[in-house]
Amino acid sequence: MIIGKVARNTFFLSVSQVASRLIGFLYFIFLARILGVRGFGVYTFTTAFIYNFVPVADFGVERLVMRDISRQPKEARYYLSRLLPLRVFLAIFAFVLAVILGLVLHQPWKQILYLAIFGLALVPYNLTLLFASFLNSREKMGYLAGANIGLVLLTAFFGITFGYLERGLSYILLAYPLANLLILGVFLINGKSWGVPFGWIIDWQFWKKSLSQSWVFAFFLIVAVFYLRLTTILVNLIKGPEATGFYSSAFKFVEAMILIPQSLALALFPLSSKLMVENKGQLRGVYGKGLAVLFLASLPFSLGLIFGANLIIKFSYGVNYLAARPVLAVLGVGLIFFFVNALAGNVIQNSKEVRKFLPFAIVNFLITLFFALILIPRYSIVGAAWAVVGGEIFGLIINNYFVLKVLK
Repeated sequence: MIIGKVARNTFFLSVSQVASRLIGFLYFIFLARILGVRGFGVYTFTTAFIYNFVPVADFGVERLVMRDISRQPKEARYYLSRLLPLRVFLAIFAFVLAVILGLVLHQPWKQILYLAIFGLALVPYNLTLLFASFLNSREKMGYLAGANIGLVLLTAFFGITFGYLERGLSYILLAYPLANLLILGVFLINGKSWGVPFGWIIDWQFWKKSLSQSWVFAFFLIVAVFYLRLTTILVNLIKGPEATGFYSSAFKFVEAMILIPQSLALALFPLSSKLMVENKGQLRGVYGKGLAVLFLASLPFSLGLIFGANLIIKFSYGVNYLAARPVLAVLGVGLIFFFVNALAGNVIQNSKEVRKFLPFAIVNFLITLFFALILIPRYSIVGAAWAVVGGEIFGLIINNYFVLKVLK
């Protein structure tokens, strides 16, 4: 019965992620073609920069909700009524922090404007994620699946409309905040019938306690998201928007594909939380089977990118983006490690020893940063791709070393 529920949840999330990423990827191709390499580089830098602040706005609350409500379902109303205002304040803080960092990095005023426009999505996205996290904790992941598809459909609709109307990059960036606002409206209108206990209570003591627990989750999420987009940002800062356009056109394939293992990991999170307390032996078995499944699942995707890089880039983006071919081939190698690394976080974040992993996460981030700073100036976008592969290999080693210690 448990395996059947996990399988259903994994199916819902995987199908929604595949569908949303397929739609999103087609939209991505549309933008790459109408914006040109340089304009596309500006777009991808803007989105990558702001996406880094999504976990700052969340601050680990999503995992806290999934962990605690899955263990204490009767406390749902108590949690959500206090977390709702907290999430609003955190999202506003993340927005302000993103703009300030853009200023600190001496970005042009036009780029700051782009960051501010796209950053408007942080508040509605953060609230939608809170409600979806509650439903996920009840192992009702179909709502998150629907939100994923709805969000990308609306974003593509607005973006394509603005693109055909030639409204410019500012309007295209505005498509994502508009889509998030509409999805939030759906949750607010239908949430009560879905069993979401709405409420708004300012509780400073609860916030202090929650943040003191969730900061560890926040740290891991922030590091993971910055890690994923580190090379894109560094390519822009070191080599400029045109190189970013080439690099991000290849990296988009990896971003789309790694959501498959992430769906499995998310579906297994509530089960991992329970088994960490009740039966570590069974959790070891689930973890081992999960790794095997993810490794086998990665092979066709990896081989496709490695041997089909030329055809994929030419068919997807056109001959103007052929400089991205070697990047895609290298990232195909790294995709295997992205897949198998997706599951370790479930064990680490549900463990009582989670704080002991902090130095390991920092070292992994710094290793990737070191590789990127050495390789990008010398080998440009290909060097950035190899920095990603090196970081993933190192991450595989330290993640599973720590997991084996936890599950002894």
